Amino acid sequence: MRTYSRPVLLGFMVVVSMATALTRPAAAQSEDPALNILASDLPSYSRYYAPYAIQSAAAYLSFKRFDPTPQTRTANAQIAIDSEWYGEDVKYALAGSIGDKMPAREAIREWQYQFGNDGAPLQCIDKTDNICKNAYEKRGWEFGSGPRYHVWARQRFPQADKVACTEISIAFQGTVGSNRWDWTSNADRFGTPYDDYYHQLHRNINAIVNQIKNLPCYKKAPRTPLIVSTGHSLGAGLAQFVALANKRIRKVYAFDPSPVTGAHLIDKKLLRANVQGLTIDRIAQYGEVLSIPRRLIEEYPPNRSPCNPVVRTVNVDAVRGSAVDLHMINPLADRIVGLTYDRGRQMSYGEPDAPANCNNARGDEIASAGGQRMVAAFRPSYGGYTDPLGGSYPDAQQSISVASLPATRRHRTAAAAHGRVSKRTVAVESYKQVAEIAGAPSFLPLTPER
Repeated sequence: MRTYSRPVLLGFMVVVSMATALTRPAAAQSEDPALNILASDLPSYSRYYAPYAIQSAAAYLSFKRFDPTPQTRTANAQIAIDSEWYGEDVKYALAGSIGDKMPAREAIREWQYQFGNDGAPLQCIDKTDNICKNAYEKRGWEFGSGPRYHVWARQRFPQADKVACTEISIAFQGTVGSNRWDWTSNADRFGTPYDDYYHQLHRNINAIVNQIKNLPCYKKAPRTPLIVSTGHSLGAGLAQFVALANKRIRKVYAFDPSPVTGAHLIDKKLLRANVQGLTIDRIAQYGEVLSIPRRLIEEYPPNRSPCNPVVRTVNVDAVRGSAVDLHMINPLADRIVGLTYDRGRQMSYGEPDAPANCNNARGDEIASAGGQRMVAAFRPSYGGYTDPLGGSYPDAQQSISVASLPATRRHRTAAAAHGRVSKRTVAVESYKQVAEIAGAPSFLPLTPER
């Protein structure tokens, strides 16, 4: 029986995925094209996605040497800079992932590492949080690892003291090899008895967001900084989960995401509140190994949800190899970064349009205080979620006030808010010329991943 079980299972997955694919075209004809970004359009948005692709790739590295000391846990990490104002954190992130090259440096030069977790199990970050402590006492079986994540801040003048940040990103690491704790967390959707990464983050994401709000650059910001999450594979599932669990996280960039989002752990009323104004971008390479599981066991929110949350599919056709090779984040991030330059010039910045029938507030608008407009109740298509931490969210029982939504759709595109060529238009080597604005992108053969 065991000899034939794997081929039978694989055959079943193929049949179901083919049936799913055959039924998609009719639905796709009526869906908003803003929810399905084609691979040929990716160069227009490459600068938008590139920083998060790099952070997701760098999430597989240990940044422990850059962490603040326990005594200055909420202060900026002390990071050396070079004569061109590139931080050692940026150079380390690139050297350990896609390579320390000029386009990659330009993509992430505005970002600075702040703090993170290098895999230690999360008990209760906030020692005064009684609800977290109560949940910890009732946790599942002991777990030998914790979620690995890095927190980055976008600043106008990176690596400088006394500078406000405009955006904070939480980047989660995905599955590493045969790490049994990672694989156990991947199975959370099926009810594992362990205190896995999803459960640890469930009781600690509020504390992580509070750590972010205590960062000096956050406190100095004249406008409330946007908080986003990103990650690859399992890390992309965790990135979606924390946004569903905490309404301060307003955007998610999920690369080759796991189908497990952890939505089943969150109280239904809280979930409805948190998805108001949320945007999730699922960026995936054609044919990568998780493409079939995402179709078979997709967890809420559904793919291409038109509003609250907006779920965009961003198609990538940049990598060659087996289904497992296609799932690797370093080649994917490298190609997205490569698309930020065309014929030696940096591409204009472009952000994808919002869906036509959804006045989704931007992250900084939805997060700002003092909003008066009430969000209408949203009833997504899911069932049976429970939340053992429901008591820690008293606002889940109330109407949710958010910032006043704009009367007309507001978005940033290359032709509008960011329609200019960067001043940094120095020539680059020929191998970086991997896109053409007028035509379809042409991709160069991959070099083996080191």
